[in-house]
Amino acid sequence: MQVLEVHSDKMHVHFIDYGNKETVQVRTAERADSEFFSIPPLAERFVIAGFFPANGVSWTTAEYDLLQKKLLNAEFQVEIVGDNVTGFPPLIHLLNVDFVSRSVLPPLISRWPSLQAAQQFALAKRYTVFVTHYESLLNFWVQDSFEQATLDRFHAALASSVEGGKSRCLDPKQCWPGTLCVARYKGSDQFYRAVVREIDWQALYGVTFIDYGDSATVNISDLWPIEERFLTLPIQALRCCVTGQSVHIESDKLRSAFSVGCPVDICISAVSSVHHLVEIEVNRAAAGQQVPLLCPVRNDALPAVSRYVESGLTEGVWHSVCVSSVETDGSFYCQLLADASKLNTLMVELSSVRLLPLNGALLDGMACVVRNPADGCIYRAHVCIV
Repeated sequence: MQVLEVHSDKMHVHFIDYGNKETVQVRTAERADSEFFSIPPLAERFVIAGFFPANGVSWTTAEYDLLQKKLLNAEFQVEIVGDNVTGFPPLIHLLNVDFVSRSVLPPLISRWPSLQAAQQFALAKRYTVFVTHYESLLNFWVQDSFEQATLDRFHAALASSVEGGKSRCLDPKQCWPGTLCVARYKGSDQFYRAVVREIDWQALYGVTFIDYGDSATVNISDLWPIEERFLTLPIQALRCCVTGQSVHIESDKLRSAFSVGCPVDICISAVSSVHHLVEIEVNRAAAGQQVPLLCPVRNDALPAVSRYVESGLTEGVWHSVCVSSVETDGSFYCQLLADASKLNTLMVELSSVRLLPLNGALLDGMACVVRNPADGCIYRAHVCIV
């Protein structure tokens, strides 16, 4: 997700209480009053455990039609069996259906396996970090500098486990998108933990190095199974975003710090489902002076992100849900049946909102309310910059 300046009259929005996405006119949206975001989104995204496209890579039209026919607006008993990994949705087990396998695949070869999230950096506490992968102020990864020695020892042991690339490579039949593995780093003799993100038509594998944040495209001969002992260390790359009205200001300072390996100081102001939203300064000791890059993340015009990015479903517990939206990648959104009354009350309140134009820069993930052109009703939404 990125924060961009928008120069057209349209924007892409995600209806957070249902899961579907639409492209709408900017004039149909209004910056949301914080009172409408005092409860978290009522739709959460999941993937069905043990349910894969027949070719193991992508869903056919017939398979997607089956997903929609069997899942959309249906009620299920479900159990969460795996947490999310760097942007992938968690696994969910449907308990009362007959069109999918009830068996959960081994954790090392299933899609979206369970692994601890990035290091538990605390809100409002300052950390000295190194930027390990930089795309922009809106999308960069950092590691805690105090953990560097531990991480070096970890990677030495990881490289030893694949014997310099001479051990058995990963079987293509066990290499679905979402698979955790060991990957060779861009043609070198270095090996790091990675997650498979996609497989292209040439059978090349797009992977993301989860402890650094950068990605590469590799052959199957560059991928190895990962031993259980290497899954105990939390993901080391913390994905960050510096937000503000003028997101391009002072970006060269952060890029320069990355290119020369200069440490920076961050203070986390809020946490979204993808990014840690941070205030950032070039490290005083390393740079010779303290240079603020952007204004603080907190903005009184918007509700705090952490107020409404919460989970209503607990791992390992059965819940009654209704599937409200199905994605083309086989994932879907569901709502707790217990939230139905709460959602109906919220929709009645939103129906009386008089929409006013949005002013100023649009932030990716920004809370708003939108009149959906499909049915004319008003819904809570997030802006999606694509």
